[in-house]
Amino acid sequence: MVKALIAGVHPGTVDISLTREMLTISGTRQDEKEVDEEHYYQRELYWGSFSRTILLPEEVDVDLAEASERHGILMIRLPKINKKKQTKLKIRSR
Repeated sequence: MVKALIAGVHPGTVDISLTREMLTISGTRQDEKEVDEEHYYQRELYWGSFSRTILLPEEVDVDLAEASERHGILMIRLPKINKKKQTKLKIRSR
């Protein structure tokens, strides 16, 4: 499981790229300019493009990965690959 803060970003504009060893989350947080800059005492969010790449400690099954968002938190479920799983192959005649 990976959790990331995406508060202020529409979930449909977040790009999630996944390989068996690496996860990249990127997008853009738009400033809605509700208050003039000189009226801020403090801002806790930054605006503009962002990108995070996470090297995964184990290989994951990209076909079973799922992403969801709730209250500005992105949750990405990354099932580990079952390395003990075997597949039987049939020999085709030509």
